[in-house]
Amino acid sequence: MSEPPEEVRKGREILSEVRKGPWPNFLREADHTRYPIDLYGASLYLKRDLWTTGGYVSVPGAPTGILMRVTSRPDIGESANVVRVLLPSGNFVTSDMLDTLADFADKYGVGMLHAITTGHNVEIPGIPKDRIREFVSAFKDAGMEIGSTGDAFRNATACIGQVLCEYANTDTLDVRDKFYDRYNDYAKYPTFPHKVKLKISGCPLDCARATQKADIGIVGSWKDAPLVDKEKIKELPAESVEDIIRSCPTGAIRASDGSVSISSKDCTQCMICLRKGNGAITPGKRKQFLIYVGGKLRGKKGPLSSKLLARVDSIGDAMDLMDRIVEVFTDHAARKERLGDLIFRIGMKGFLDLMKMKPAALNVKDLRTNLFYAVNEDDRQRIPEEIGKIVRGE
Repeated sequence: MSEPPEEVRKGREILSEVRKGPWPNFLREADHTRYPIDLYGASLYLKRDLWTTGGYVSVPGAPTGILMRVTSRPDIGESANVVRVLLPSGNFVTSDMLDTLADFADKYGVGMLHAITTGHNVEIPGIPKDRIREFVSAFKDAGMEIGSTGDAFRNATACIGQVLCEYANTDTLDVRDKFYDRYNDYAKYPTFPHKVKLKISGCPLDCARATQKADIGIVGSWKDAPLVDKEKIKELPAESVEDIIRSCPTGAIRASDGSVSISSKDCTQCMICLRKGNGAITPGKRKQFLIYVGGKLRGKKGPLSSKLLARVDSIGDAMDLMDRIVEVFTDHAARKERLGDLIFRIGMKGFLDLMKMKPAALNVKDLRTNLFYAVNEDDRQRIPEEIGKIVRGE
């Protein structure tokens, strides 16, 4: 038997040290699976990942594709495929469902589940190419659904919402279910120029990272200023009230007759006062949805911040707007061009023109994430005059 390569030998030394760690020790657990441990050890020694994405391939029963994972060192570990699973909203996985996933991982994969990913997926890694079709057929016969991998709506992500979170302004799980009721075909069949990620957050805290990682993001919001319960505010220690006022980044909160008042026009819904108010400050009653477009972490043009496209009053309005976004993206994006890359290429003004929408103040509300701006003809004359007055000290 030939001597293993140096990176494998050095990697095994590193792995031996890792195994000495306290329970739960992921490596000792991985030793009970068929995962190529030597490949992992070699990656640690070489300080680079030996796995890479090999694209995806469509097979009967899974038109949006199976993720292919290939290795640059087939002499150490074999390439294999990863199957994404479509889970119920909120990742409410029953014990029977988890047993089924574990059984399929043992029979077809390496005996390991990747759960839960940053995209809120469960993945079954290590399925050999020659067993993919058999796996897909058996998986669907077991009542399970394969998640999206190709140029379609990827598995939609939603925060836990009102099931658990006191800050949620909307039932995010219901929104996700309504999305699949309307766009199930777009999630199953690869008809887009590139993948589209949808993320849903129940409040502007944005735990689902809809404003950072989503091609289309939906965030539960409200109109006007947050509500102030004057009785509960009085129950808070004076230093806590002072801290709430001081913490507002725009100075929208002021002391008022033993209580506090919040300016609607200055409030950016940063949620700081709600988190510090211990129930004395709550979201406004008139709910809205913020629709963001163009966010992503990687791609041809690197990470891109999303842009606030619109405020709508119902999830039906949000879905109608999404129809138009999908239409514009499908008709105008180049092959393998994400929605954010399309907006970057043609400009936000160009995108709004295609959407048949006029530029609005909300498109530039948050200058940290929205670089687009627009001025009308009146502004073109007025702004230089006002700047001149400032320069002259008038």
